[in-house]
Amino acid sequence: MDHPPLPHGSAPVSASLTPRLRRLSLGIFSLWFGAGVGVAFIAIPVVFGPGIKDALPPGEAGRVAQSILLRFFQWQLGFAVLAGVLYGFERVQSADAGRWRAWILPPVFILSLLSLFWMHPRLARMHRERYAPGTPEPRRQELAARFGPSHGISQMINLAVLGGVLAGGYDLTRKRTGTS
Repeated sequence: MDHPPLPHGSAPVSASLTPRLRRLSLGIFSLWFGAGVGVAFIAIPVVFGPGIKDALPPGEAGRVAQSILLRFFQWQLGFAVLAGVLYGFERVQSADAGRWRAWILPPVFILSLLSLFWMHPRLARMHRERYAPGTPEPRRQELAARFGPSHGISQMINLAVLGGVLAGGYDLTRKRTGTS
């Protein structure tokens, strides 16, 4: 079946849409990585710095950090969904779409879900109970001891997501050779 010729300077939809999808995806990965670095290495350390933490009542710096992290985890899940949708569109348009992202996005999505719906609420409950008026001192100490390892797991999840996001961004910048 013959198709009518394209107007001068036009490209087939799939040929012109794929680069746009890749640029949009790279923008999403860039925003996601920047937000992760900004929250983890700039905003949260500032909240716990001497100028702010010392000016707040006990536990308030943690509540501020939890608010920032909750909003970030919501955005992170949105970035993961959007990156997955864009990757899906790119795969439909071109078999040459980066296959790294096919392996990277599902675990990053799962880790984003874990951060938002499991780890963040768990840490928030521990923090809330620890600083609640009337919590006995032995219970406070128990919660403080449990908080450390849980916070460490949370940090490892966050670093794994950042690594995945960085790898996904790298995948978008690699030159395609027909098989990726």
